[in-house]
Amino acid sequence: MFVFTAISDFVKRRLVQPVLNLLWQGMTPRSLAATVAAGTVVGVIPAIGVTTLLGTLVAARFRLNIAATVLVSYLVQPLQLLLAIPFIRLGISLFSLGELRLSLAEMQTMFNADWVEALNKLWQANLAGVAAWALLATPVGVLLYLVLIPLFKWLLPKPKLAPVPDVPSEQITQII
Repeated sequence: MFVFTAISDFVKRRLVQPVLNLLWQGMTPRSLAATVAAGTVVGVIPAIGVTTLLGTLVAARFRLNIAATVLVSYLVQPLQLLLAIPFIRLGISLFSLGELRLSLAEMQTMFNADWVEALNKLWQANLAGVAAWALLATPVGVLLYLVLIPLFKWLLPKPKLAPVPDVPSEQITQII
């Protein structure tokens, strides 16, 4: 029980709290929603290794927090692995590339027969998956943005208004 509590405290202190601090630092609910939506959409692209560059470019283009956008894209990368095959299958069916078998045994057979042709087919399939992702990225990103705005309005701490000090009327007339 003590070990679980210690690990939980460590994860909260070293992972969760720094992430929340990064995401909440001076961001409005709209900018945070845009950052999370952009990072999520970029993070699930079915092309391994391009999320950092693409996330940076998207965040810079839309004037979002670059570090937070890239962080969100990293946090959703398990979804990237889960959605890669569905994106590729969708791209293959959208662009009528024929039937490509994606099981390990069938890919081994393709590589044993002609590895250059196998690489070509897998390259085309992955490109079709990226195209399918590109078709869905904007609508999903906008929908995610619209869903996250009320959530972040509710979650983010409300800014505290500083009390206005009483200024004597003589000082006001001197200033004017």
